[in-house]
Amino acid sequence: MGAEPTGGIQVRLAVEAADACPVAASTGGDTIARSATWSRRGDDGRVVEEYDIVGDYDDSELPDDASVVFETDRSERVRFTRDGSDCICEAVEALGTPVSDVTASRGTLRLSFHATDVETVRAAVDELDEIYGSVRIDRLARTGDGETDDMVLVDRGRLTDRQQEVLETAMEMGYFQRPRSANATEVADELDISPSTFAEHLASAQSKVLDSLLEGSA
Repeated sequence: MGAEPTGGIQVRLAVEAADACPVAASTGGDTIARSATWSRRGDDGRVVEEYDIVGDYDDSELPDDASVVFETDRSERVRFTRDGSDCICEAVEALGTPVSDVTASRGTLRLSFHATDVETVRAAVDELDEIYGSVRIDRLARTGDGETDDMVLVDRGRLTDRQQEVLETAMEMGYFQRPRSANATEVADELDISPSTFAEHLASAQSKVLDSLLEGSA
């Protein structure tokens, strides 16, 4: 017999990571990185990482010491070695949640994982936001038995007027679109606040929406 089904949460987070992640930094223009994998090498703490890069790219955008180890008509497999610290994906895995998928485009890293409870999701968001900033939830789904509707009511009353204004303005300006029609600085200018204040309001609003969403789907 298989394992007893249990509830869970499927999460995809997006992190503005061009300055912090070699994989995300290599995705300028229409270039896409996907299928990233990594493993530790010996006892020196170094990590060997690989990913597929799709589209035209400049060699200078690739990580230091990167080499192409495999090619197809559509992509090239890039391998490089990095220090084992300050890795976005490994920061999530340190919470006991293996990362199941990694992609990047236009400097934004997207990582997917499965969590067993809302506390783990919140911890991952808080951890990445504290270290890297500009973290948002791209996708959130709760497992079910297929017999119930997965619709969830989000209580907008939990948001302050300012938080609701920030979310609505960001949505209207295309901040959440792929590719984006406006970046954080442009949305902050429209709201007449600093980018850091915009990030704080957005993080608080996301946390409240996350609470409402997960409680509603319990």
